[in-house]
Amino acid sequence: MPKFQGGDAIDTAHCIALTHEILRCEEAFKDFEAIATRSIMVGENRALAFKMYNSYARFVHHLYEFMAGCFVREQHDTAAGSGKDATRFIGGYIRHHAQRILTGRREAILSGTAPAWENALSAYPKKVPVDFASDFRLYRNKVSGHVKHERATLSLSDFYERYHIYLYMFYRDALAFWGNRGSEVPDLKEITDFSVMIRQQPPRQA
Repeated sequence: MPKFQGGDAIDTAHCIALTHEILRCEEAFKDFEAIATRSIMVGENRALAFKMYNSYARFVHHLYEFMAGCFVREQHDTAAGSGKDATRFIGGYIRHHAQRILTGRREAILSGTAPAWENALSAYPKKVPVDFASDFRLYRNKVSGHVKHERATLSLSDFYERYHIYLYMFYRDALAFWGNRGSEVPDLKEITDFSVMIRQQPPRQA
């Protein structure tokens, strides 16, 4: 697996993949918001709960993968995201960045430079929970990544209650830098070229 430098061909391709992943994350979160709003209006039911779970699980999955991809780019090494030590290193990276964003939010509130829509200081603890990164990976694996029996007993509701504030901070921070800045989806090379093939060869109807 090759190492790479900022601005070279691998880095350029990796940045396209990161942009794609945060846009997938945004799509999942918007789906979650829409379904949650509908659930509040019409009341909970099993069909809405199913869709809400799926959209939030996708959000968790894509956000974790985005953060892992950022770690790879920071290391300038395509092998950094795999191997026996990758989980530990990515976990440390996630904890560090979660704390950085959290501290920045708190300092902005204390200094009076936070935007008017910002939460009160009491909404943000001083420290990110010790288990945040490991639980983030666990839920990414079980609720979306792998088909395991634990999915039936692992509470995504509990995860949301404990950690959504940190995931949302990651999401907003990433979207500000990597998100779409215009009304058009950016050119993502083979990712957005896929539609050309579909137009030429439509899916077969049953």
